[in-house]
Amino acid sequence: MRRHRGFLYGLALMALSAFMASPAEAGSIELSVDLGGTVIFGPVLSSSPDIAITLSTAQLLTLNQDLIAAGSAYRITQLSADSNFSGGSTGFLQINAQIAIGRNGNTSVPLSIDATQSGFLSPLGPNGTITNAVGGSNSNDATGGLTYTGDFQGTNAATLATTFPGDGGSFSLSNGPTNIGTVPSGYSLSSHLVVNMGNVPISTLGVTGTTTVSAQTVPEPASVVMLLTGLPVPLVFMGLLRRRKAKA
Repeated sequence: MRRHRGFLYGLALMALSAFMASPAEAGSIELSVDLGGTVIFGPVLSSSPDIAITLSTAQLLTLNQDLIAAGSAYRITQLSADSNFSGGSTGFLQINAQIAIGRNGNTSVPLSIDATQSGFLSPLGPNGTITNAVGGSNSNDATGGLTYTGDFQGTNAATLATTFPGDGGSFSLSNGPTNIGTVPSGYSLSSHLVVNMGNVPISTLGVTGTTTVSAQTVPEPASVVMLLTGLPVPLVFMGLLRRRKAKA
């Protein structure tokens, strides 16, 4: 009897701990900039997994000095990445950038901005989808184009691409939802923005790219017990324990 009693107490304590525990933190957002596949700045990490990363004035100065040293005409006046870590009804990762063409240098080598974050805890499920979206605006004299790709667990979804005819205006593209199969605990998301603007002085581009994951959620074991009984898990175990005491 004591053995059974101890076993039930142990189960109750385990259930209570699981019920009250908060999600474990995982990796911070990692942000980097490269030219033609060669990283010239970063990676820079957010100070906390659930806090957005925004480059400071000093960091932007260093980044643009690196671009000048590499002979690039690109200049970045604002750059940030954000997410809803550790997830919710969806999980998302986003890049925001303000890019300009300087008077000196060239744009023959594309500018790439990459952000990634792992450790998303929700939503989870046996069936998931990914949706990518990119939008923004370009100045009247901007030409060229860009591509945006979102990754789930390191696997590329379809790439979005647009060109700028030079007459300015705004743009908005999206694809998905595309099936990605099972969405496990601790999954990762990445956003990849590649800019290939024409070599026109003082052109500007503002762009936001977002990768979003949705899933057919699966209730946690504790939630299943509560759903079936209408009671919190610890109370269920304590009720079983009282019934065994009464029989004894």
